[in-house]
Amino acid sequence: MSDGEDERELADAVAVLKAAESRVAEALRAYLARDPVTGRPVHGRIGRAAQITGWGEQRVKETVTPALADRRRAKRKDTGA
Repeated sequence: MSDGEDERELADAVAVLKAAESRVAEALRAYLARDPVTGRPVHGRIGRAAQITGWGEQRVKETVTPALADRRRAKRKDTGA
């Protein structure tokens, strides 16, 4: 295989992974949606979603709530971490 073919194969694989990750994120948003009656988060689902995806609770939270990820990034940038 030539380097060009390897790069194309890698780029294709990355595109497929990104598409899959966006589908997982959409599924997580639906799974972790607030209860329509009470408006509260469904208890215990973040931990279960982390187990199912293998992502960890923090990544699950940040995937479902992008503003949380933005706040954490800004905080890390401010502290220099």
